[in-house]
Amino acid sequence: MSKFQIALLVIFGFFIILAVIVFSLYRGATSEQAEVTVWGSIPAGEFNIWLNNAGINQDNQLIFRYEEKPAESLSADFTEALASGRGPDLLLLPQSEFYRNKNKLAAIPYESISERQFKETFAEGGEIFLSPEGIYALPLYIDPLVLYYNRDLLSAAGYVKPLSFWDEIYNEAAKLTKRDEAGNIIQSAIALGEWRNIANAKDILSLLLLQAGTSITSISAGGLRSELANNFGLPVTPAERALDFYTQFANPSKTYYSWSRMMPEAQTGFASGDAAYYLGLASELRELRKKSSTLNFSVASVPQSRVGGRVITLGHVYGLALSRGTRNPESSLQAALKIVSKAVASEFSKVFSLPPARRDLLKEMPKDAIGSVFYEVAIQARAWVDPEPEATAILFSDMVLGVTSGRLRVNEAIRAGSRQLDSLIK
Repeated sequence: MSKFQIALLVIFGFFIILAVIVFSLYRGATSEQAEVTVWGSIPAGEFNIWLNNAGINQDNQLIFRYEEKPAESLSADFTEALASGRGPDLLLLPQSEFYRNKNKLAAIPYESISERQFKETFAEGGEIFLSPEGIYALPLYIDPLVLYYNRDLLSAAGYVKPLSFWDEIYNEAAKLTKRDEAGNIIQSAIALGEWRNIANAKDILSLLLLQAGTSITSISAGGLRSELANNFGLPVTPAERALDFYTQFANPSKTYYSWSRMMPEAQTGFASGDAAYYLGLASELRELRKKSSTLNFSVASVPQSRVGGRVITLGHVYGLALSRGTRNPESSLQAALKIVSKAVASEFSKVFSLPPARRDLLKEMPKDAIGSVFYEVAIQARAWVDPEPEATAILFSDMVLGVTSGRLRVNEAIRAGSRQLDSLIK
């Protein structure tokens, strides 16, 4: 063998050894597993069924650890965990919990996901997670407010379809609401006007406010502020119109009086067949079916205002947010992107029967009557920036009860509510 051939073999041998080393390093790098902890209020059993069905748990690169937390204490638990250095990597939270947790979340820079990409991928309701510094959560699903209706009660009263506009409820309430000789309501058209026995009262009033033309709060260079007392150049503030409409259905002197504080909780009343309409979340469908397997009901989109000219539904938008306490932000972002991907988000909707937040999936309308409504209204869903959900619930309650008790006029209740909201924000 010549010296040239020997030298050639040495060179080839060197490159072969180098290739083996590089290959082994590459395999070692890709075989490393990253563990990502997710917190949320979804039942752990169903969450893990979803991950298994979607094939996520078969991923060799990402190990998901899900911890179920009560919805009412999720924010407090998150704050406490971060303070002790044991918080989650990802938080699945509704938009109502976003603002007060903002300083504990890591924004995804627009260099990673552009604003245009975000808006082309997710429904408009998810844009509440956008901010100048980046994206604070990737939307996964939407839980919209819908109109459940009793088909038997509507048919008996001669109505062939549920109401589409709010002004239609005046005539329908007079026909669908029944009272006994003492004036007590024994059958209601709809649960409106009260607070204590209407679990979704805050959502309903929020819907009416948004439809009337107020954003409730707004963000400017000066930060978050109340818009309740803003009249937007109109003779009457939109908030006054919304509050006046809501509270009048609790007034016994009105012909369309339809709900009292002596009645059962609104969902229970509807499930018992004693109410023609019920404004509830899409996620309540399972509970309604459990409460009454014989109730002949269906679902429609919420009534609209004839004045606004826009179709608006209220929705709870749930998104995956990166915790500031994550030790592996790259893996956490990779995990969040995987969860909100088309295939995985589609499987979520199948398991939980809730509409996805992705536009490409919302185009794939389900064939069943109820599912198709959920998807349609999810596209229309909007929300508002809520600084403190529990405190604003009390604030809204004070406005409603102030009017229904006769203690405050509507405009006084709105002004007082706006001052409280600004004070809460500060």
